[in-house]
This record gives sequence, C-alpha cells and structure tokens, in this order.
Amino acid sequence: MRKLLILLPLLLCVGLLAAKVDLNTADYDELRQLNLTEKQARDILEYRDYVSLFTDIFQLRQIPSIDQRTLLRIKDKVVVSMHIQTDEAQARRNEIRYLIERLDSNEGASEGMADVWEDYLMTPHNVNRMHFDDFVSLPNVSAMEAVAILKRTARGDTIAEMRDLRNTVGLTHYGYTNLRNYVYYKEPPVKDRLFFDASLQYYTRYFEEGSHDMLHEPFLRSSYGNSSITVPHKKDLSYWGHFNLDKVDPDIVMKLRARWGNNFKLGWMNYSGKGERGIQDKTAEEIIKDSKYYAGYENNSLPFLKNTRVKLYAGHYRATYGEGLVMENTDYYSARKTGFGFSKRILGITPDLSRTQEYALRGGALEISHPLFTASAWASVDDKDAIVYVDQSGDPVQVNGKNKIFSYVVPTIRFDNDDMRAAEAKFNTEIASGSVYAVPYINLAYRKDAFREKLWGTHLQINPWIGTRLGFTTYTALYDDAHFVVPGYNDLRSLLVRDSYYYPKFKMLDAEIAGLYSTYKPGQYERDYRRVIGFDGGTVIGNTSIQGEYAELTVSGKDYKLGDDPHALLVSAHTLFDNLYFITLYRDYDVGFDNPYSNAFSEHEKFDDTILEKNVYTLTNTLLSDIYLGSTQAQPERGVYFETRYKFNNFFTIGRSYLDLFERKTDGRKTARFQSELEFRPLYQLALRLRYKNQVNRMDDMAERGVSKTNEYTLVARTFLSNRDFLEFEYRYNTVLSPPYTSLTNPAQPGNNSMAAAMTLMTGDYIGVNYTHNFNDNLKLQGSFIYWFSHGISHWDWEDMEIDFMGDKGAKAWVALHSRISDNMNLSIKFRNKTYQTKEYSIRKYNVPVDGESYFPRVERKENTIRLSLDYRF
Repeated sequence: MRKLLILLPLLLCVGLLAAKVDLNTADYDELRQLNLTEKQARDILEYRDYVSLFTDIFQLRQIPSIDQRTLLRIKDKVVVSMHIQTDEAQARRNEIRYLIERLDSNEGASEGMADVWEDYLMTPHNVNRMHFDDFVSLPNVSAMEAVAILKRTARGDTIAEMRDLRNTVGLTHYGYTNLRNYVYYKEPPVKDRLFFDASLQYYTRYFEEGSHDMLHEPFLRSSYGNSSITVPHKKDLSYWGHFNLDKVDPDIVMKLRARWGNNFKLGWMNYSGKGERGIQDKTAEEIIKDSKYYAGYENNSLPFLKNTRVKLYAGHYRATYGEGLVMENTDYYSARKTGFGFSKRILGITPDLSRTQEYALRGGALEISHPLFTASAWASVDDKDAIVYVDQSGDPVQVNGKNKIFSYVVPTIRFDNDDMRAAEAKFNTEIASGSVYAVPYINLAYRKDAFREKLWGTHLQINPWIGTRLGFTTYTALYDDAHFVVPGYNDLRSLLVRDSYYYPKFKMLDAEIAGLYSTYKPGQYERDYRRVIGFDGGTVIGNTSIQGEYAELTVSGKDYKLGDDPHALLVSAHTLFDNLYFITLYRDYDVGFDNPYSNAFSEHEKFDDTILEKNVYTLTNTLLSDIYLGSTQAQPERGVYFETRYKFNNFFTIGRSYLDLFERKTDGRKTARFQSELEFRPLYQLALRLRYKNQVNRMDDMAERGVSKTNEYTLVARTFLSNRDFLEFEYRYNTVLSPPYTSLTNPAQPGNNSMAAAMTLMTGDYIGVNYTHNFNDNLKLQGSFIYWFSHGISHWDWEDMEIDFMGDKGAKAWVALHSRISDNMNLSIKFRNKTYQTKEYSIRKYNVPVDGESYFPRVERKENTIRLSLDYRF
C-alpha cells in the first residue's frame, strides 16, 4: 500500500504530460483540439516545416496569428519535446561512414568500383530479391554464402531483419558482417530521392621509377661524349628535358554524380594527368572528348516479368564477365587477382567514371537479368592511343590505305600529337648527326587518338539451378582506318633496337612482343577486326564453388572450332569454412593470346622482363616501354596457385598465405613464389605478425645461370588504441641471391671464362611506423615514417591509398588530415616528403671502358607532394 502511494504522484505526472500536445510532432487535428482556428493550426505547421522546430513554448509569439491571449490560453496544454531533425540520407551516411571512408581509401586500387559499392551502401538492395551475381559482386561475399541465402528465399522463407539474416544456415560470420550493410529487409533505409556527389582531387605526384627512367633516357648520336663538336646536353635530348617535366604539374580529377534512388543516374568526370594540358587550356570540344560521362536507367522490378531487372546505359560504362579473360575493361593491372575476397569483380554492366582511358567503352549497353538467365549487349565507338609506324618526317606509314599500327598503349603521359612530332624531329636530328645506326630515326611513335575502334559484344548466361551458371561472351573490335602489323620474332629485333651492337639484348622471352595481334599478315590474311570468344561457368557443391573460363582469339582458325587459335584457360575452386578457406587456381595463357580487354589472374603483367622493361636504352623510341608499363594483360604463363587463411582461435591466425608454381611460356622459366604470415593476438588491442616471403626463379635447375632467390622477413607490431586509434611498427629484411655474370670478371671471349663469378648476395632492410589518431568523429590524422637501405633491392610500401616503390637508400614521411567539414562535405589534405639516393652505375663494354661518360654516382632526390581531396555528398 505504501509503495502504491509513492508511485501514484509519479503516474499522475506522466499521465498529465502524456495528455499535452507536442508542438514539434502534433498534426493538424491535434492542434485543432486546442481550440485554435484553422489558420492558427496551419501557421504553426508551416512555421515548423519552413522556419524552425520549437525550442520553447514562447516561440509561438513569432507567428503573427498567435497573439498573447492565445499563448496564455494554450501554454498549459502544450509541451515542446527535444527533437533532433535528421535527414534520412544523412542518417544513413552517418551509419555507414566508416565503410565509405574505407572505399575512398581504396580508390587507387579499385578504380571506379568504389562508386558502385557506395551507391549500394546508400541505397541497399532487398536481400529477398537479389540475384546470384548481385551477391558475389559484393566485397568478401562468397558464392557459397550467396547460394545459402538464395535457397532460403526460394523456399519462401523471407528474411525479415538483420538477426534473421545472421541465422541463415551456410552464411559465415565474416560473410554476414560484410553483407549486412549492403542489403535491407522490408523497408529501405532511404526512400527514392535525389543524391548528388561532387569531388575534386589535386595531386602533385611524381612518376614511378620505370616511367621516370624511360622519360629521362636520352636520344644520343653514336659519337656523343667524345666529339669535338658542340652537342646539346643529354637532358635536352630526352622527353623529360624537352617537355620540362621537372615543373610542378599536378593531376587534377573532377567528378560529378547524380541519381534518383537506384533508377536514374548521371555522371561526368574529367582527368588531367601530369604533363598534360589542364582543362583551362582546352577547347570545349577537347574537354568533351577527354571527359567521361554516362546516363543510366536501372529498374529492379519490371512489372511484366517477376523478379526481372534491366540496366540501360549511354556514355561510358564497364563490362565484366567470368574470370576476366574475354572482357574486363580497365587500364590498371593487379597481380594475383583471384576474384575472391578483396580482389572482387563487379559482374555485368556498371557506370564508369574511373581514370581508365585507353580501354574505356563509350557507347550504349543493355542488360536484362532474371534468376534463370542474363542477357547483355553493348556497343562502343572510341578513339584509341597507339604506337604507330612513322617515317622520318613523323607521318604515319600506311599499308593498303590504312595507318600501320604496332600496338595499343596506355601512355604515362598523353602528349599531344603536334608536340610529339616536334620532339621527334629534334631527336631525329641528333641521332642522324653521328655514324649511322641500324635504325637512324624514330620509326615507332606514340600517337594520341591514333585510330578509331568500333566494338560490339554480347554475354548470354543461363542459370539452370541456384548457384550454377553457364555463360557465353564474345566481342568484335572493328578497325576501319588502321592495320595492326607485328613482325615475327626473327624480324622484330631490327624493328625495335636502334643500334645493331645491342642486338644480343633481344632474347627468347621477347617472343612475347612478337605474339601481339596482327590484322595484316602478308601472304597469310588481311582483316579489319579482332574477335575474342569465350565460355564461362560455375557451380556450388556444398561449401565449395568451382568456376572457370575459356577464351580464344581468332587468328587463323575458325570461330566455331575451339583449340585452333591462341587461347587462355582459368579454373578455380574456393572452399569455405567458418574460420578457414582454401583457393586453388589453375591458369594457362598462350603467347599469342593478345586480348587488350583481358584482365585475369597472373603473377606478372605482359612484357615483364622483356626488352621493353629491362633495356629501354636500346629501343628506337624509349616510349615503347609504355607498352610494358601500361600493360593490363596477364603474362603468358602456366601454373597452379594455392591460397589459404586459418584462424585457430582468438590468439593465433595464419594470415593470407599462398604458394604459386608457374612457368613463363616464352622461355620456359619455372618459378616458385611463397608467402605466409602468423599473427599472435594476446589481447584484442595488440597484434604481433610475422611474415615470410620466398621466390625462386629457375627452380627446376639450380645449376642454371638464371637462378635467383629472394627472401623477405617482416615483423609487425600493431596496437589498437581507444577511439579507433592505431599504431604500427614494422621491420623488414630482404635478401636476393643473384645469378653470376662471368663477363664482369673475365673477358667474354671464348677460352677466357675459366673462372666463373660467384652468385651475388644483396641485402636490404626497412623500418616503418604508421599512426592513426581520431581527434573526434569529424577529424582524423594519419601519418607514417619509413627509412630503408636496399643495397640494390627494390622495397615497396602500401601508402595510404597507393603503392610506392622506393630507391636505393632513403627516408619518407607523410601526414594526412581528414576533416568532416559539415554533414555533407569532407576534406582530405596529405603532404609527403621522400628523400632517397639513386643507384650507382658504371658503364663498360665487357670490361673495356667506354669513351665519354661512363660513371654515374649516386644522386640524391627530394620529392615533396601534396594531395588535396574535397568531396561533397548531398
């Protein structure tokens, strides 16, 4: 009884409060119950909607129709609650902000995929209506987990909420945590509305080592350095000096995107790279030509066919199918791209505002998908950059009325054609001033928009049962104004190498270059197209998925007959347990399989170790090295790859570990590459990681001269502090055992090689510190300091959102500040200083000193870069 008497006043107060009308939430009828006139009630609603929410009762006097008498009469009948007005899109963005930041930080690697995944995060798909390809295109969601969900929904067992999704049999905890933010269950978190994204990036980057050396390589007469005649300085006889590439010349990227829900989409992007003219120096026509754009329509529920969706895009788009053997258009290469985990492919047609230029598709694309089938068709018309045959005046050489083309190329710098011709004329004058070379002028040159490519393709896929798919993909590229002409291996040397003295530098593995596709082979065939045909498929058996693709390039065989032309094959299996996975992958790529739109798994990109990489100074034009530097295709290789990860318990985890056994087809070199790591986590806040990497070239014959062995030992200590702060210490030690070079100790004439040189052991180490500090939810600081001494070994560092390869010895420090200026705007500023030494070079002819400059000491270089990113999302 006493407890009841104590609670009675409290219950009375709650009842009185509940009876009052809340000015911030009341509707029209509730306001009319206060004996307000219609005008007074509507004025209160309009004030609340268009001026401000109420913070106190007396704010009513700011409404003209509410006089003092009315206020006194209703003040005891109303209440003002604490109400925070939150836009639903902003609320969703706050909820997934850390995921968006993660996608933005990976943009350098994913190249445009982040845009698609961010759209999925902001406007998720209904998990009960998604298709198989939708699931497997999401990061870290496996085919087995997709099948588990699809089988459940096929039984009519609707997934009603997040906890319900987690209880799906066959869905691992890891898969669930990666999937949950990309889906909804009943009502979408954000209704259809307008979304607008704008971003600007300013980056004063430096060229990577390969591009830097290529652009610095001079065009010199044969007698340069020992002539009494005054000659130009060699710096002015390189592309670097001629175009004054020492100047600060930033990359600038501008991007605009707008969409209405997941249905109507628009986008525009302009990218001006270092060494290229900025948007302010271009005409309107040039801006349109060099920009990327799209307009798209997507409908996930066609009214006339249940659970059927359509995509329609005009402008720039990406097309990706199977394992990337037939079609995955991008300008960027990634080693060991399995298609699982963090190296996903987004299958199908998607909009494209990436920095991809050479292999961009511009035209129209249509995709219709249903749980039982998928049909896609696309067409593109675009001008492509190329390496072309030119005469001594710089004019293109023709064959049968068409320009003679050597190869597609992704250039380091997209020089304008008139500027290139002027530079080549200057270099040709210098080359011709000395004794005559075998090729006395630049005979192969880079040209921007050198030919027009008309491309059309299609993909047809049937899904007979859940998790099983059979697909057919083909495309044809038509060349009306160009002929691709590549000589055979025996004639290629005299085309690529300027001085016959360097002919021995042309080796067996340069047959890879001779494997480039030709549309014109004198005495064999002449055509105006390139056609690739392929079949892909996959199925899920228990907790294992098996998938693969076969592709064939039409050269001299028949389209309807398989195996009579250069081909590529990839088959993989993925087995998944809660704390363990296995990946097994087999690939076999022919030397003659030259598909510029292929981007499949490999250990190295095409032309690795060829004369285009190793001996740039011997080439008739140093820019030919761009064929290698910009390669996106897999190197011709055959091999098997194993990968695993196993978490024993909360303390010990074997991290991503792999073994790759493969053979390079051009010269038969067999290589083994192994990497494994063990992580010990005694506390959640502390992780100790030990990583070991080993690579052996020519592993099949340890007595062979080309044997080399690389070992890398890494120790990492990580601490996860409060407020998501992070501190990491890393130490790395490398050894490289190089093959002997007998000519460095004994003249190379016959009979003088009795004492072979020993194998050379190179060592190097690296120490680094990485730090992240979150001041609050809106301000974050990241930084790193690294010191290395490589002794000739190549060190690398995954820096923020890009990979960086360092010089021989040096130090690097960078700091980045990420600020959320407002609810819709984010600012990121990064400064980096890199100071390092180059290698020491001594040039000689088989122990005989050369005339002129022959010794090049170490040079200290200093690089200071700034990257500014501004993003606005509404």
